[in-house]
Amino acid sequence: MTSRLLTSWSDHDNAFREILARAERSIDVFDKDLQRLPFEAREQAEILRQFLVVDDRRRLRIVLRDPEPFRRNSPRLMRLLADYPQRMQVLECSPQLASLSDSMCIVDGRHALIRFHQDNVRSKRIDDDTSECLIYKQRFAEILREGGEQISATTLGL
Repeated sequence: MTSRLLTSWSDHDNAFREILARAERSIDVFDKDLQRLPFEAREQAEILRQFLVVDDRRRLRIVLRDPEPFRRNSPRLMRLLADYPQRMQVLECSPQLASLSDSMCIVDGRHALIRFHQDNVRSKRIDDDTSECLIYKQRFAEILREGGEQISATTLGL
């Protein structure tokens, strides 16, 4: 059970990769646009694919304030969304939440990477601590309850 402050982008990105690799049940993400979380890197996309393919009870939920960069710049994540729509959910958050400026990646309710402001590297890494992750897990649940527009991997049309 540890928590520590991160102040460099390399520490932030390493923490993200290490925390993501620990996922066994759930990955919950709240972010502006995923541009500072290296999900689209080949290694991370493969970790996510392996995570999703193992068990149909596993869940990846992503809530974005600005989904346009995700739509334009995330072909690997879009492919996962197309392949595993029952296990992966991507939402554009409701307009009331668009002014929030933090970022959260919570894994299994035990590990987390919390960036205090979307434009600043200052972050908190939480390892194997359900009690410290609880407040962030509850906050993510509140964000989900606000609802939002579902992002689909397919384009609907007539």
